[in-house]
Amino acid sequence: MTRFPLTASIAGAILALPAYAQQPPDFEGRYIAAISDGDMRAYAYIDGQIGEKRGSDELALIGLPLVATEPTGRIEVSNSVINPVYSIAHSLDGNTIFVAETATPQEEADVTIRDLQPGTTLRAIDVSDLSAPRVIDEVEVGNRPLGVSVSPDGRTLVLATKTRGSPLTFVTFSDGQFGEAQQFPLQNVSEMPELFDGGQLPHHAEWHPTEDVVAVTLNLRNQVQFYRVDRTENGSVSGISQWGNSVATNKWPMSGKFSRDGRHFVTNDLGWGPDLGPDRNGTYAPPSTLTSIRLAGPEDAEPRHFSMGGVSVPQHAESIAFSNDGTMIVTLNLGQTWIPEGEPGHSLSSLTLVEFDAVTGLMEHAGDWEMLGILPEGVAFDASDRYVVAGIFEYEGPEPRASALEFWRVQRDVGEAPRLVPTGYAVETGPGAHSLVVVNN
Repeated sequence: MTRFPLTASIAGAILALPAYAQQPPDFEGRYIAAISDGDMRAYAYIDGQIGEKRGSDELALIGLPLVATEPTGRIEVSNSVINPVYSIAHSLDGNTIFVAETATPQEEADVTIRDLQPGTTLRAIDVSDLSAPRVIDEVEVGNRPLGVSVSPDGRTLVLATKTRGSPLTFVTFSDGQFGEAQQFPLQNVSEMPELFDGGQLPHHAEWHPTEDVVAVTLNLRNQVQFYRVDRTENGSVSGISQWGNSVATNKWPMSGKFSRDGRHFVTNDLGWGPDLGPDRNGTYAPPSTLTSIRLAGPEDAEPRHFSMGGVSVPQHAESIAFSNDGTMIVTLNLGQTWIPEGEPGHSLSSLTLVEFDAVTGLMEHAGDWEMLGILPEGVAFDASDRYVVAGIFEYEGPEPRASALEFWRVQRDVGEAPRLVPTGYAVETGPGAHSLVVVNN
């Protein structure tokens, strides 16, 4: 793993944001949207103590090209870092941001993670004016929504929730308003009594880029299910039907992303599970794995999906994104940064690049690059694929701890594997930055 030593001035800038004076990188796109959770400290994952509230939950908007180290606009929007990193999505025209509330804001009596109440709400924020975002609608979508994904035509959103019996939620969005949420059970997912949720609750739902197909990761079952979305004549969702076979992944698929052409689905498998033992599960987890699945053809009479194998990446690779040209995958890896430095099990966070063959679905590890961020989550390429932005939940230092979006350059030399180079540039956010999207349109 490559480690980039930081000069004293750059390190000081990171720990004392927004004291950056670096030339901004030529990061391309329309804007970046990032959410931050002010309700808990990173070390809550090791001791359960959320600590004092650091600030309001927030949506930050950074207009492009980059011209400042502070957001263009910001607005209070409830969200939680306790999710699979995909609690934020955008409309096809880029004028609306959707934020799913996995847990409600910290109350005065809340002390531990378990005290935080499950969220139930999806909100729409008008960002047509980045300097003046405003919440325009909200809808109840079920218990503890874990993420949100938008259909290819932009008219329907899907969310994986923890609502027992009917965990998959669909809701329409048109003319600035949500329709009524519709919830459905997962088909062909038999109960597994040995699992605390019966193995019947999804952890992530992702819409196919061109088809009315949704991929659902079942983390405790180590598998992915694909469902076709059934609709009425007026286009509303009437149900789901399994499309093709279930596919086994490596252990604990947290989420997944479709390749740009929709021919493959790649999961990020964290290796967690109750059988790892008290000294390994979550705290001392094994390396993560990316699993590539080749999908059946959209018109196949007997659709069959196939696992194409995987590639190992560092611990806790919770964030995954494809490049726009479909040839690279970047993962943002937590390492074991929530364990204080010097204690057993501590390791730095990192970014990983993986080369992806869009024809075969095969992957090749290109490299890992360590970083100083604690609990980093949320990663994306810019429109040109020449840069990557990563969300940093917090940096080591006195309270209140800084949070930011870091920018890294993708170096692609002919005949060599791509690599990442730090730009030394960051944009400060509200406390607890975690999930983000880059909007190009």
